[in-house]
Amino acid sequence: MTQDLFYISPDDSPAKRRIMKDGLHLFATRGLSATSIRDIAAATGYSNPALYKHFKSKDALAITLFERSYREMARQVALATSRADGFEMKFSAYISAFAAFYDNCPDAAIFVSDNLPALWPQVAEAFHGQTIMTHTRELLSLGKKEGLVSDDISLPMQLILVTGMLSQTIRQQFLGELVGPISVHCNEVEKILRKGLA
Repeated sequence: MTQDLFYISPDDSPAKRRIMKDGLHLFATRGLSATSIRDIAAATGYSNPALYKHFKSKDALAITLFERSYREMARQVALATSRADGFEMKFSAYISAFAAFYDNCPDAAIFVSDNLPALWPQVAEAFHGQTIMTHTRELLSLGKKEGLVSDDISLPMQLILVTGMLSQTIRQQFLGELVGPISVHCNEVEKILRKGLA
């Protein structure tokens, strides 16, 4: 299984794999509310009943894709930062992990970013508090302890700065406003964020 198909399980049938892959692409490019079961059927070449065999509804497909995508994003961020020491190295690893996740699967990154408010309440319990936001909060708290993140600005506002910057960076690349893979912009993103957090 290639890295960009992490949201597909080894035991998923070929039809289910196709539905998930094409469904994710449509959700990312058209938006969740603007994508219908008919759109997914047309993209995959399967009939509506064939789709319903694998997912009870479009929402069931969306929730499955969201949970798997979010879980993988969180896993990659946690793994990258766990391999680094101190705030500076961990923060660089954190940004690089987000960039790598987007560069490897832009549809999943955009889908998660765009649908977090709507879908998170339906999957939150499955994560038992191990969220990207929790991880980001812990990272910024480490920065405060090390004197590299300002105590003059509240932690919630700093969280908004970091997560908002990352979300908008991937959105601008997805829309073609930012050239090249996100990974080539990591140093600049980090420089902006470090100035805002200092």
